[in-house]
Amino acid sequence: MSRDQHRSRRRRSYILMGAALVVLLAGGGIVLNQFANGQSKPLAFEGEPVNLKLEQSYDHFEGWGTSLAWWANNMGEWKDQAKVDEVMDLVFDPAKGLGLNIVRYNIGGEENPEMKALRPGGDVPGFQPEPGEWDWEADAGQRAVLKGALERGADIAEAFSNSPPYWMTISGSVTGAVDGSNNLQEDQYDAFADYLTEVVRHYRDEWGITFRTLDPLNEPSSDWWKKGNMQEGSHFSNDKQAEIIKKVAASLQSKGLDGTVVSAADDNSIDETVFNFSLYDQDTLDAISQINTHSYNGSKMEELRELAKKHGKKLWMSEYGTGGSEPHSHDDMTSVQELAERVMFDLKVMQPSAWVYWQAVEDEGANNNWGFIHADFAAQDSYELTKQYYGMAQFTKFIRPGATIIPTDDGRTLAAYDKTSQRLVLVIRNELSAGKTSFALEPFTYGNSTTAQVYQTSPDLDMQQLEDVKVYSNGIEVNTAENSITTVVLEGVTLQSQ
Repeated sequence: MSRDQHRSRRRRSYILMGAALVVLLAGGGIVLNQFANGQSKPLAFEGEPVNLKLEQSYDHFEGWGTSLAWWANNMGEWKDQAKVDEVMDLVFDPAKGLGLNIVRYNIGGEENPEMKALRPGGDVPGFQPEPGEWDWEADAGQRAVLKGALERGADIAEAFSNSPPYWMTISGSVTGAVDGSNNLQEDQYDAFADYLTEVVRHYRDEWGITFRTLDPLNEPSSDWWKKGNMQEGSHFSNDKQAEIIKKVAASLQSKGLDGTVVSAADDNSIDETVFNFSLYDQDTLDAISQINTHSYNGSKMEELRELAKKHGKKLWMSEYGTGGSEPHSHDDMTSVQELAERVMFDLKVMQPSAWVYWQAVEDEGANNNWGFIHADFAAQDSYELTKQYYGMAQFTKFIRPGATIIPTDDGRTLAAYDKTSQRLVLVIRNELSAGKTSFALEPFTYGNSTTAQVYQTSPDLDMQQLEDVKVYSNGIEVNTAENSITTVVLEGVTLQSQ
């Protein structure tokens, strides 16, 4: 059947035939009574509507998150606790803010006292400033933010490392080797594993916080970690990645830290992640419980998804950030569109269990558009929300942990359904001129609901609630403003197959 014939046949199936009419879905064999959806007539789609690909849906989504490096190191030390609490609510509270429920805590390496050239917030204090010396009062700022996040509902915590302590490194700096190669001294692998797991144990035993996962690496395949950088970083060749992974896993086991497992390897590129896992030996694969990848680069999303499935590993998109494409502006929509595109493609194709942003809060002095909130790290007294904040809220406020993610047949849309709350969420990314987007929703019934809520972020709106739109028996049609992100929320929805 040609595409035009298919459209013609589909439209004919929606023609109103009287009060007793039922709609037979093309190819699906599902019969619905129109009036079960509380509407007396179906919608006559002007063009081909977006279809939800229920056969590709998945229900292992466990939430949204952020790393605490480096903003928490700075903000946790602010004297104005009221402002800190406001930011914490905006990031972690599900009612007052984004509702991020995953936190990635950075176990600092602490820079060589003779260098101190790291960016604001980047000099994360370590708990072992010298061999054999432990300082459990260190890193008070980040610890305070971690505690505040958990109090506001964050329920998953991961610990990770950007670099070993400076005195374990070859260069004597947490910023990397002189030439960007391996920077952990050959005789320090056991000591580094002991350091990381001892921090995990102290958090559990003394502060009552159990990290579900521990990742000893961060973008280890990258060669840009060179001495003198403004942030911590350390290259590990594939064989050295495997060595530290196995040693960390063994150290966790020897210390009885059964509640914490190893994640790896937090490569910058999806393709690098696939490549490294293809080289790990079986012992290394067995030591890893969760695959972490960043999605700044790479295209092998389907391969990574299948690789995780093949090895029985949980998969996280553990870091992504954007905001460098435009001059500094809190109203920049370019970064919002980049963010929305990344979220949609990662969730639809790679299908990770978690989607984690790099830094929810960025330094205002950095003069870029990264981050959801820009704070004055120097004065430590003010902050502002960016358009990215509202763009992220279009997803996180409505697609909650436990929701079933539903890919669509359109690259600019995403759907999610929460069986428990009976909520269907549709998100539309429109970087073009104003228009309309229609969704075919025949597999769902809406009870007594006749309208859906609409929220929109655009150059003129900040996740503003618009006038409700009408819900028809066969779907919905939504106006999308130019250069906007639109979220449609249908409550009291039931999926017919349930």
